[in-house]
Amino acid sequence: MKKKMVSQRKGVSPVIATVLLITMVVVIALIIFLWFRNINKEAITKFDGTNVEIICNDVEFESSYSSGGMYVLNSGNVPLYSMKMRISKEGSYNTLDLQEIADSNWPEKGLNSGRAFSSATLSTLIDGADEVLLIPVLVGISEESGEEKLHTCDENFGQELAIV
Repeated sequence: MKKKMVSQRKGVSPVIATVLLITMVVVIALIIFLWFRNINKEAITKFDGTNVEIICNDVEFESSYSSGGMYVLNSGNVPLYSMKMRISKEGSYNTLDLQEIADSNWPEKGLNSGRAFSSATLSTLIDGADEVLLIPVLVGISEESGEEKLHTCDENFGQELAIV
């Protein structure tokens, strides 16, 4: 009498294997796409051909808010074209551009070194906020087209508005 040896091995079903392979291919394709997109990013330069992202390190400004009035002083050597204002209230936030707010009186060509901006009309936006972060916006020249382009610095170059 011969005994048959039956294999007790179990494997992944063909359907599950196919789904796993397709998922891996999609994830790899997404990683490659994002990598190429960052390599092809348009370079914006300022001053002597320095990348505007590096210039964000040199931005210096002072800001304050009291009695319904906001004050910003450009204390550095880098002209500030505009400011983004990220207002956090009750767990959510809203980002506004000071140059686009109708009654903010932000200078049309921005704040040059040593210049100041003040506004008493922004109190309706700022009052009751948990946090207000001012993020500098710079203007530079596109290396590809030669046109002026705006660059918003990262949030870590921003400054929390001291609400007194």
